Amino acid sequence: MSHVLPIRPDLEHLKNEAKAILKRHREGDTSICGVLRQLNRLADVTDAEVLAADVTLAEVQFSLARLYGFKSWEQFRQVVVSMRPLESSHQPAASDAYLLPNPPVGRGGVNRFAQAYHMLMSYCGASCDYDTVAGDSGLAFILQADRTLTPYGAEVKELDLGWWPLDSWGAMLRLDFLGRAHGVPLAALPLHETEYRADESRHYQRHHHAHVMRSLQAGRPVVGVEHDIWVITGCDEGSPPLLGQIACSDVAQIVRLGHHPWNVMVPGEPVKPMDRLRADAESLTFIIQLHQDRWGEGVSGGCPIQRTSSYLSGQGAFALWSQLLRDGQRCGPAHYSANIVGCTSRNRKSASPYLQRMAERHGSKVAGPLREAGDLYEQVLEKLAAADTSSQAFASAAGRERLADAVDQIAALEAQAVAYIERARQAM
Repeated sequence: MSHVLPIRPDLEHLKNEAKAILKRHREGDTSICGVLRQLNRLADVTDAEVLAADVTLAEVQFSLARLYGFKSWEQFRQVVVSMRPLESSHQPAASDAYLLPNPPVGRGGVNRFAQAYHMLMSYCGASCDYDTVAGDSGLAFILQADRTLTPYGAEVKELDLGWWPLDSWGAMLRLDFLGRAHGVPLAALPLHETEYRADESRHYQRHHHAHVMRSLQAGRPVVGVEHDIWVITGCDEGSPPLLGQIACSDVAQIVRLGHHPWNVMVPGEPVKPMDRLRADAESLTFIIQLHQDRWGEGVSGGCPIQRTSSYLSGQGAFALWSQLLRDGQRCGPAHYSANIVGCTSRNRKSASPYLQRMAERHGSKVAGPLREAGDLYEQVLEKLAAADTSSQAFASAAGRERLADAVDQIAALEAQAVAYIERARQAM
């Protein structure tokens, strides 16, 4: 049975997957035998014979290609490369393009979704800063994980918890609140995945184009997700028709998207922002829910993401990460954990500034616990900076155990921080 590629496969990720399979073969891991049976010479032999055979990286790549339904690694590679953003994405807009004036510019080293929301809302006239958007959206406090996310559906039973931000469910949990808090209502347009995979252009024209054009014509950009996160500020008759700025770039360059987006978030007519003290209370409640993996419970306005037990957002994600690190069969290669550390560090950089700024708006019974929580998140950042996710450390059980210990320590610090946040919420 063939596996199905994700909407936007990454060639480097697939190459690393092949290397990981080869390494596990050499380590005697029987879980990869099913992959290597794609080789004719190993199709009908026992697990022991598969593990005893000499296998090259080229043969592993061939097996992986066969697993996805391709005849060769080269055919597989060509298809994957063709699905990446094309060089044509840097073509200028057509002369008759509809472009918003003075498009916003992002910056690097931040959460891409939070930055895109900040760029959009600032352009629409909201008075907000990046750290506040990261906090109000929950992105400063989430540890997004999925209990079922094996890499590209491979038979290797490892979990890629850190494949973020390509999986956007965590970034859309608080669209309703984020819009109400800042007076720029935000809504996610529908994604029909089967239809998108069959014909992304038709999917865009049928479900997204009219909404995007109404927003642009009203002077409001939109956020689109394809291989990256874009603030879309233009449209023409080209293909794909959308133009914009990548949120994580500080270079003012409006370019064509490489593909039609699969997720699109559009702003509505501006409204009066909600009272900030009330927004603080709602935000703290949600931070607590994220930590307890209870996101979406009792959230006014609903949530655009269907709640599922496989999606983790806090302590459950930390526990799963730590568990995987102690399980040499499922932890995956070093870059999986390095990605989690990097993304979590970018997110947590906004946690303390967000809480410290909130403390300035409240009396001592609220402000004191918030400042204590902020200090703890600074300690989390220090622990993340010291975490060793190098390939050398990851190659040994002792190195993975040290990282698992660090994850447990970070989880304990965050639990203490959330306990202070609960005290602050109760005092409001």
